[in-house]
Amino acid sequence: MTNKDILSAITPETLSAFQDKAPEIIKESVQRSLKNKNDIVQHGDEAEKLLKIGMEYITKMLESAMSVGEISLLKDQLSWACDRLPHDGVEMEHLLSRFNIYRDVVDEKLPKKHSHEINRYLSWMIDYQKELIILKG
Repeated sequence: MTNKDILSAITPETLSAFQDKAPEIIKESVQRSLKNKNDIVQHGDEAEKLLKIGMEYITKMLESAMSVGEISLLKDQLSWACDRLPHDGVEMEHLLSRFNIYRDVVDEKLPKKHSHEINRYLSWMIDYQKELIILKG
């Protein structure tokens, strides 16, 4: 494990703020993701529903990892997604795009003191997703 794989747990105040805003973050992230037609065409009429499920999953993953400062939880889930989701027509670049959208929305919906803590995790996820894309490429 390298130093870039070690993040401290977020504060209880930040976790609470994130949980309070999570429904808004999910909703806005889904709406922005729906605008990327090339990223969702494989989902057809179920795109909005599937994106919502995915954003809810990202939120739960983040909550778990951030509350204990455990990056390995995210590594395992991202590796699983890299193996599983292509079978559903989801390209890894699509996930990367959604993580970037999610990070932008977190920045907009939360005060900077909270979004900064959370976005350390999201930035780590984005960097790790890029590594997975290169490895699987």
